[in-house]
Amino acid sequence: MRPITLEEHFATPGFLDGPGRDLKEQARQVGSRAEQLMRDLFDLGEGRIAQMDAAGIDMQVVSLTAPGLEQLDTAEAVALACDTNDALADAIVRHPARLSGFAFRL
Repeated sequence: MRPITLEEHFATPGFLDGPGRDLKEQARQVGSRAEQLMRDLFDLGEGRIAQMDAAGIDMQVVSLTAPGLEQLDTAEAVALACDTNDALADAIVRHPARLSGFAFRL
């Protein structure tokens, strides 16, 4: 049986500058562990794969972390969804056997 984790989260710089800005500020206030978690959210590459290997996880199905994009005005939400989907698609292309994703279809 292949261990697959469902709904693991990621973030993009654009997300943390927009709807995730409170999350970014909270991490700054909490300190080093929260800042490491923020770095982990950005990592859709080798660092994430190494953590998956260490935990015995074969595949992750990743999605954008909270809060969602639905709180934004339409133009900003669509632009950020495109950016987010592109980042996720790029990661899946680089690691097709290890990553899959939940994303908004535009």
